[in-house]
Amino acid sequence: MDSLTGLMDGSSIESALQTRILGRSAERTVFAVVILGIDRFRNLNELLGYSAGDEALVQVARRLEAFPGRCEVGRLGGDEFCVLLDPVENAEGALRSAEALVRVFDVPLHVSNRELFLTASAGLSMFPVDGRSPVSLLRQAAQAMAKTKRRGGNAVECATEPPALTPEQSYRLETALRRALDRGEFALRFQPEVHRDGHLAGCEVLLSWLHPEFEKVDADTFIRLAEEIGVIVPIGNWVLKQACTRGKVWLDQGLSVGRLAVNVSALQFAAPDFVETVTSILESTRFLGSMLELELTESSVMRDMNETVQRMLALKKLGVTFAIDDFGKGYSPLTYLQCLPVDAIKIDRSFISQIDQPSGSLPLVQTIALLAHRQGFQVVAEGIETEEQLDLVCAVHCDRMQGFFFGVPVFTEAYESLLRSPNQFLRLMSRRGEQLTSGAQYPAAEA
Repeated sequence: MDSLTGLMDGSSIESALQTRILGRSAERTVFAVVILGIDRFRNLNELLGYSAGDEALVQVARRLEAFPGRCEVGRLGGDEFCVLLDPVENAEGALRSAEALVRVFDVPLHVSNRELFLTASAGLSMFPVDGRSPVSLLRQAAQAMAKTKRRGGNAVECATEPPALTPEQSYRLETALRRALDRGEFALRFQPEVHRDGHLAGCEVLLSWLHPEFEKVDADTFIRLAEEIGVIVPIGNWVLKQACTRGKVWLDQGLSVGRLAVNVSALQFAAPDFVETVTSILESTRFLGSMLELELTESSVMRDMNETVQRMLALKKLGVTFAIDDFGKGYSPLTYLQCLPVDAIKIDRSFISQIDQPSGSLPLVQTIALLAHRQGFQVVAEGIETEEQLDLVCAVHCDRMQGFFFGVPVFTEAYESLLRSPNQFLRLMSRRGEQLTSGAQYPAAEA
């Protein structure tokens, strides 16, 4: 028994796991192991002292114990907790539960007469696919949690990766990725973003890797690998410079470019010289800062709030705007963003894909849009693929829209052709009729 929290300790957790594994001998049911580590817990100890840190750990323990469903909770030591979810229906259900565990931290703690906001990184492993012994299941979950922390925290990573590549292919992929920038194998694609009134708002700049062997490796996979092997910063800076260079060329041609939105990884944003790098790129390319939007994830802006604010304010002096990408995926409440100079939030495509389904995500999207507007943020709906989805995001007053319905990401020449005939979006949106601008089809959500 853990002396501080009264939870199971490490040896008790292993015993509970062993009992479950032995009980599965004649069953096909699965269970999951979630390890949660509090992000930047050392800072709390340094700021408020170890007694306050212990108090926070006790409060976290009580919250995890109160988590609904059949689970057991233990403390592995320090700021790390373990939750056994048993049973779980499948991998998707286990992931939903792990994400809900991370959301336990959304409500602030009250420690030493202070309101304390914490986030947690979680790693998920499942029996039997990720291991058939307590040690292997805990190790896999711990490694997944460490990966979450490297990517900024406040999220969940699963131990199991899709078996798309053999070990030999994975090694060749890593070697090729390290050389890709020097060999000129990267290229940019551009996906249009449209205002509610049908005018082109700009585009999101996306990275493609043109490699003869790995051309079918999706961007999420190779960008994640680039983060893990430490090459994401030079790649990200290359994307930023190429985007600004291309934007300036289009402006000089008299084209209406709108705003270029460039994704910035958590590691790139955390680099000590990030502000100087962006400033230098804008100066060397002579691209207007007011036409550049940097897209950050929830986890990257929550790493160090004070440092985040300082960097964002420094770049906003140059006219640069900021959007929070994939909003909702990290489950950070909008109140967390109030103290940040954010201009827009992009609602994660997983919510938009379900917006037109029975018992779907429409009420949630309505609420996000309403609260975001009240805090002065623009709202961008990404991932629109159908007319029904378009009608709904217009009806709940999303400001900008993006998705295959308007156009797939295309390379430079194809996007330049689009810039020369932008009225296609006006024609496309005009078919929505009066409901497009009225937005009166659905009642406003209550805050």
